This record gives sequence, C-alpha cells and structure tokens, in this order.
Amino acid sequence: MIIEPADTFLKHGEIMADLARSFIRQSIFTKPKIEYKTDGSPVTNFDKELEVILRGYIHDKYPEHGIIGEELTAVNPSAEFTWLLDPIDGTLAFLTGIPVYGTLISLLHDGFPILGIIDIPMTSDRWIGQKNKKTLHNGRFIKTSDCSVLSEATLSTSSPDYYDETNINVLKTLQSATVQTVYGGSCVAYGQIASGKIDLGIDANFDIHDFLPLIPIIEGAGGLLTNWQGETLSKESGTENMIASANPYLHGKALEKINHLK
Repeated sequence: MIIEPADTFLKHGEIMADLARSFIRQSIFTKPKIEYKTDGSPVTNFDKELEVILRGYIHDKYPEHGIIGEELTAVNPSAEFTWLLDPIDGTLAFLTGIPVYGTLISLLHDGFPILGIIDIPMTSDRWIGQKNKKTLHNGRFIKTSDCSVLSEATLSTSSPDYYDETNINVLKTLQSATVQTVYGGSCVAYGQIASGKIDLGIDANFDIHDFLPLIPIIEGAGGLLTNWQGETLSKESGTENMIASANPYLHGKALEKINHLK
C-alpha cells in the first residue's frame, strides 16, 4: 500500500467535514426520526445517513482503509489506517437547537490518532490537529492557555449526568479545586481548550469516537489529553474517562487530585 502524505489525508478529511457541514445545515429544516440507544442517548436518521455519506467517500478514496463509526458496524477495524467518525457529536443538542453539536473525524495509524477534526456547522468553527504539527482554528494557529494554577483554572464538563456513583466524586473534587465550571459545551469545549479559552476538560464514560479525534487538536496546541490514570488513549481504549488540560504541568496537578481520591 502506498502511504500518502499527511496533507493529502487532511485534504480528504476537510472534504468530509465540508460534506457533513452542508448535510447538517440542511437537516435542521426537517423533522428527524428519533431512536434511543441502550444507554438512553438519542440517535436520529440524520446521524446514520451522514455516516453512510462519509463512509462512502472514504471507501471511494481509500478502499483499503478501515472505518469505525458511532452508528454503524465497523469495517476492517484492524487496518493500518482507520477512519473514526462521529457524524453528529451532541445529538441531544442538535435535537434541541443548541448549536454546540458538530462532526468529529479522525484518522488512526496503527490505532493512534494522527489527524483530528472538530467541525461545528452552525458557527462555522473548525479545529484541525495533525500529529507533530501545530493546531489550526479556522486557518489560524492557536495555543492553549498558560494557566498552571489549578485554583485559577476554568473547568469544562459535558454534563454531570454522564457520571455515575463510582466517579461523580472526581468531578466534584475538580470543581472544588478550580475557579469555575462550564457545562454543555460538547466537542466545542475541547476546541476551546486548544484555543486557550478553557483550561481543563473532564468527561466520563466516553467512547473512542468521542475522544480520539480531540487528541491531535489538544496536543498540537500545547495541551494533553489522557485517561484519568494519565495513560495514552488509542483505538484499544474502549469506553474511558478522559481529561484534557492546557499544558502538562496543569494536567499533572489535576491527576494528583484525582489519584488522591483512591
């Protein structure tokens, strides 16, 4: 197999993000069909239809690549190069008209993300991260904040509802240690960590399509994203508790707080 340059992979990733943005913008004018997964989260016909479109594009350009999507059965997931798709991240926000939903796209090489894209269709925001390259937000290089004091940090979490009795104390501990908490940002919040507007992000019980696309974006801006044990995340991670920080020093301080609970 001929390995293409990283910029070629990025080009196709951006084309898919453009396709997703156009599809989602058109979908808001049509009433969706809603189903509920076993975990109680909603999924719409638009989630599935968009994933089919993106899968079709990948299969046309890279038939030998694997595909792992949130809604449909994985195709060749053990391939050297595997695309990871979350067609509408934040489906509940999509259904309720809160414009923090978006599309997450990642390319994995041997199970680790080398490309990550967050695209927010209703605000035209796009974050792009590539391994060993600086992160871009709407075409401009960005960096994380230089916050190094936990008590001065702004914390983000999607919702306390995503936690359970075994890990809610982790959220409460970090809330007590930081200056303020912002809720409901979905994937946008992690883009804003890369942009330096939020210092810490924490979430529980997330799947690989939720967090692997974020890693090149956070790291390329100077930050760090791991599980709560400080371990590197990959395709093999499965469902995980994750934490993202503006810099490794702040990350270490947050992990100290978490590990102190054990």
